[in-house]
Order: sequence, then structure tokens, then C-alpha cells
Amino acid sequence: MRIWVVVVGVLSLALSASARVISVPEECETLQGAVDLAGSGDTIDLAPGIYDGDVVVLNKTDLWIQGRVDLSVGVGTPCWDAVEQSPRRCVLAGSLSILSSRRVWVEGLTILAPGPCILVSGTNECPSSDVTIRYCSLAPSVGSAVALGEHHQHVSVFCSGAHLGGGSARMIAPAGEARRADTLLTCARTYTAAAMTDLASGAPAPVVVAVIDSGIDGSLPELTCRMWRNPFEIPGNGVDDDQNGYVDDIFGWDFHDNDADSLSGTPLHWHGTAVASLVADSLEQNSPTGWPITVSIMDLRFLDSSGVFYMADWSRLADAVDYAVANGARIINLSLYATQEPPGVVREAIARAAAANVLIVAIAGNGSGDIGPIANWADVLTVGATDAAGNVAAFSNTGASLDLVSLGVDVLSLLPGGPLASLTGTSFAAPRVAGIAALHLARHPGLTLAELVDILRRAALDVGDPGCDTESGWGLIE
Repeated sequence: MRIWVVVVGVLSLALSASARVISVPEECETLQGAVDLAGSGDTIDLAPGIYDGDVVVLNKTDLWIQGRVDLSVGVGTPCWDAVEQSPRRCVLAGSLSILSSRRVWVEGLTILAPGPCILVSGTNECPSSDVTIRYCSLAPSVGSAVALGEHHQHVSVFCSGAHLGGGSARMIAPAGEARRADTLLTCARTYTAAAMTDLASGAPAPVVVAVIDSGIDGSLPELTCRMWRNPFEIPGNGVDDDQNGYVDDIFGWDFHDNDADSLSGTPLHWHGTAVASLVADSLEQNSPTGWPITVSIMDLRFLDSSGVFYMADWSRLADAVDYAVANGARIINLSLYATQEPPGVVREAIARAAAANVLIVAIAGNGSGDIGPIANWADVLTVGATDAAGNVAAFSNTGASLDLVSLGVDVLSLLPGGPLASLTGTSFAAPRVAGIAALHLARHPGLTLAELVDILRRAALDVGDPGCDTESGWGLIE
């Protein structure tokens, strides 16, 4: 598995000592003037007020643009609620264009523009890269909130809301041929008048996706609003309130450390947080504009701090599967791969999950060979990897048990603590399929497991030999 880390979240620690804060309007009267004045590593601190006119960020590196507002998010409060309820103090009445710039952060702004509110683009020689938009409220008159030009790399939108005009408008939309791998969208909410009318006919149902992995950093604002919360457990009282055998299991259970929280005990490996962020991204990118996302992510830690497990851990995996089923999960994402046939206790747990109408999404594996256990079992949905062009990745295992393929090469993801990373492997293809499956269940909660699998297969784009084949299964889900 290959990992290339783009250290976004901690980059500010390494910035030059000469970095400064430019206050607007105290030091510089206009936001555009401050942008023009800013050097590498500078922060533009925007005082409350309304700032008229379009702003262009051109050929800048390591620039923060932040509104001077309190956007602290309380535990259990969805990020978008904090953004929407915050006073509109720092308002840009115009568009923000980020052109041929690297590592730009935009936080705490309300942007009112004809559309889009933010454009990220560049040139072939100098693309815009590593642009992060957080805690913003975006309101384009028409079109989408964030538009991507043809030359960009790694654009992420976290904890933001957008008021859209409906139609084909989205939170993020390509203005040209944008690479799908280069965006990450979590903890966002879109609003349209048309969607509110449609909701009168029936809101989506709640769906739980269990991620059995190395644990999730659920403290990240980018993920906290998507985490499952046990409605029958009182936090921190030391009592098994719901009498399910697990004390204070608010977000799930750590089966590696045998405690209630993946963030306590032994350190997390990054893998589970990355997988969870891709489930969240899949929900955001594929949900109908304006519809509330009612899918939550259950954290079930199984892997150790190195991201591996051992023969002695098989019973823990079976317990994790049983926990997910017993506590309402409809989908289980298993981005882990076995090199040996698991014992009967695991096969029996998987069979119980399938019998309970729970979809288990497994990975084909990265060995450039044949698919092995658990992925070659009939009662799981097995996912391989493609690149951004839809070509099956050379490392993705193949075989008759392969069901689908999805993007798994250079996929933008979150790591514990908040940095972004570009990751490669079938582990990062499966959660996309899990998220899409969850949205189908939210709209049609009465679907049986067989019906859900059939819908996913029929929705796949055939990218290999006609029909189902051993290289790409039934095709590409994206």
C-alpha cells in the first residue's frame, strides 16, 4: 500500500518565523489589498463586516484567509449547525478565485456571489493545489458553491453549508475536466427550496455503516458530525445502560483494547480514519442536493497500532461483526485482507450478518493475484480498485468473486489529527461503495440484501469485457 502524505493540518507549525497576520480593515482596507500584500505563510484576519467585490488569490503559497468569528463546535453538535447559527459577521459580497496557488485555507466566511462562490483553477504548469475550505457558508445565486477548473490538485471542503438554487447545483462541481480523486467533502450540508418540498413525501431513513478497521479519530470536526452515537447509552456513567454487554459504548467499541473509545489506550493507526473519511465523502458527493444525510459511521476498532492483526484476533473480528449487527448497522465495511482462511467463528459471524440483511463490503486486496478470503466468500460484496481514468489498477486482485471496482488510486483522505493524504489501495475503493449503498438504503430502507446488491451491480459502468468479468466484476461504481 502506498501513502503520500500532504501535511496540511500541521503545516502551520513549520511556517517561516517571518509569517505575519494582516488585519482587515485595520492594516489593509480591502481583502483584495491584503491578499496582494500577503507573502508565504501569512494570515489574513478579516474583521466583522461586509466586503464588496470579487477577490483573486493569484500565485500565492501558504496563505490563510480567516473570518474573525467564533466557530467552536460543541461535542455532538453538527458542524454545519454551528456555521449556520453563527452570526453573518464576515461577509464577502463577491466571488473568491484561487488561481495557481498552493496551500490556501479559507475559514469562517460567508460568501454571497452570482456563482460560483469559490473558483479553484490554474494552469498546466502551475495548478492550484491543497486548497481547504472550512466553516464557511456559501450562497451562490445560481450554480454550484465551489467550482473546479481543469488544473487543480487536492481540494477539500469541510464543515460548511451551501444555499443552492437547485437543479444540477452542487457543493463542489467541475468547471472542466476535474479529477474525482482530487476532492474530499465531509460534514457539509446543502439547502434548496425544491428539496424541502420533496422531503414532504418522506425523509430518508437513518442508516448505520460500521467501519471495522484500526479505529477512527472521531474528534476531528470533519468527521464528528457523521459519527454514530448509541442512543441508548449515557456517556461516561460506567454503566451498561442498554445492557448490550458493552459499557459506555457511545461511538462503537475498541475490540483491540477492549474499551469504549478508539482514542484511548494504544495509538491509532491512520488506516481507519482514512477509510471513514471516504465513507463520509461518498455520502456527501452522491447525496441528492438539499437532502439531509441520515447515514452515520460506527467505529469498531480491530487492528493494532501498526494496522495489522494476528491469528489470535479472529474471535475479536467475529465479535465486531456481531456487535455491528446487534446495534443496527445495515452495512459493514471491511477494508482488511486475510492471507489465511479464517476459522469457522468468522465465517459464522459473516453468515449471521448476511442472514440479518446486512451488506458486508470487502476488499479484493493489493497483491496483483487471486482474490482470497474473506473477499472470495459468496456472502460479501468484493470491491477492487481503479485509477481516476477508470482503468483497473495493476495491483488490484482479480477473480470470479469480484463484484465491483471503484476509485482506489491517489485518493484524497483524512488522517488522525486532521492532515490530508493521497492514498492508494483497494482499502480506499470499498468505502466509496459502502457509502453509495448506504444512500440507497436511506431512500429505500425496505430493500433486501439481494435487492441492494442487484441495484449496485446494475448501476455499475461496464469498464471491462461485456457483462461480469474477473478483472472489473460488474463494473465501476463512482
